[in-house]
Parts: sequence; structure tokens; C-alpha cells
Amino acid sequence: MRLAHILKAMGHPTRLRILQRIAEGEFCVSDLERELEQSQPNISQHLAKLRDCGLIIPERRGGMTCYRLADERIAAVIHQARDVLGLALDKETVP
Repeated sequence: MRLAHILKAMGHPTRLRILQRIAEGEFCVSDLERELEQSQPNISQHLAKLRDCGLIIPERRGGMTCYRLADERIAAVIHQARDVLGLALDKETVP
């Protein structure tokens, strides 16, 4: 089931952090590497999964690849899930 596949991808802690960061504005891999304090290969693997699910869109800019949400409603889904579950913004989720 496609929905379960997408929600599973969104549910990984690192991918959720990536989606929340990209929801704030477009980010390049090097920006995400610094923000999330993780290696470039690790970030790239997570970005590939999110891209394969259709959640983010890559855009080449010279030698860099930047990402934006495929649909702004993705951010709303994350916020609504947090509201429905009564979860505050977690420092571990978004540094």
C-alpha cells in the first residue's frame, strides 16, 4: 500500500527532521549536513528515500542539489499529526 510506504518513510526520525527543515525553506545537502550534524552520505540516503516517495523535489544549482517539498501540504500533515497526538515541538526532532 503506497500510503503505508510514504508514512513509514516520513516516520523515520532523520527523515522527519529533514522534512521539517525543508518545510521552513529550501535546503541544500551541505546545509542539511550542518543542521542535522550527520554525514553527507547518510543525509543523501535519506533524501533519496524521500525523493523516491515523492515527498521532496531536487533542483540542481551548479554543483549543488537543493531540495524543496513536493507539496506544501506535507508540512501541514506533520503539524496536524503533532496536534492530534498532543505532541509539542521536540528539540530532538527539530534542533
